[in-house]
Amino acid sequence: MDTDILNKAKYYCARAERSPRNLRLFLMRREVPSDEIDEYLTLLEEGRYYDPQRYAESYARTRYRDMSHGPRKIRQALRMQEVPTEIIDAVLPEILEEEEPNYSLAELLESKLRRTSARTPRALFDKMMRYGVGRGYQPSEVYEALQEVLQAMREEEEESESEEV
Repeated sequence: MDTDILNKAKYYCARAERSPRNLRLFLMRREVPSDEIDEYLTLLEEGRYYDPQRYAESYARTRYRDMSHGPRKIRQALRMQEVPTEIIDAVLPEILEEEEPNYSLAELLESKLRRTSARTPRALFDKMMRYGVGRGYQPSEVYEALQEVLQAMREEEEESESEEV
């Protein structure tokens, strides 16, 4: 085991939280044999330079609160970063309970609706459903939030029409 590579990996981990995948790629780029990578990961984890749970918490909190991503999108992204499923299952519900997103699903849909056009109402509805599901929310959640937004917009239109008369 090369102490120079270990020190570089420590420095790499100290600058920001790293996923298991990022750390493996970092070590592979330094031509560490694949059978030694797990040893490096263990040493870094013992030294608290690297912790997949800490990474998952930070990632999930940021994506949910600041970017308003849904649980499905966050779960998939963590899987792609090779975070163990047990950690994802432990972290994600906790974050969803504790944190409050900056924008609700209804606010996201309303914002998107105002800047989206479609030929037919059905095409617009389909676009909005795809958008919500693409953000990582369940289709049933998107449907309910979209119905809420559309109802609010109808009420606004009725109010503005009654003011004009």
